[in-house]
Amino acid sequence: MTNNPPQRVVYKPTWVANSFLVRARNEGVTDVDPLKIQKLVYNLHGWNLAVTGSPAVGERFEAWPHGPVNSTLYHKFKEYRFRPITGYATDVDPMTGVPSATYVSEGDAAFYDVFDRVWKRYKGYSGQELSDMTHAVGTPWSYAREHGLHYIPDNMIRDHFIEIGKVTA
Repeated sequence: MTNNPPQRVVYKPTWVANSFLVRARNEGVTDVDPLKIQKLVYNLHGWNLAVTGSPAVGERFEAWPHGPVNSTLYHKFKEYRFRPITGYATDVDPMTGVPSATYVSEGDAAFYDVFDRVWKRYKGYSGQELSDMTHAVGTPWSYAREHGLHYIPDNMIRDHFIEIGKVTA
């Protein structure tokens, strides 16, 4: 028998986004538009890196002109433009070929430990307010933009959220 630490699960960004959308609907939060979902998923990813050392999503964030963006989420929700998202992101099930909307199982206590704290902290902000936070001088996004990086390195995101944690602790 070995005493290995539990394996951390890395999720599709659509599963994480759908988890936020489910929570928003359950709590009557109606302002989750494409900008806000991007920033909620980015913040969860950052806090998960800071708290657990592991990413929450298995795709990288790009340093787009208007902030950190996960391109998969952009394409899944772009039809909503500036309006609240009223549906869920779907992925094709490789076994059945049928599109379905999936979210992170409530049984993943480690995921929801961080998720619940991120939701509580950021749910009251608009997408624009969350975007403004990612644009501050010294953020991983600003560094990536200043240095011509396409992707924002996870180690920079982790370090940034560790610093936020020190300030707000």
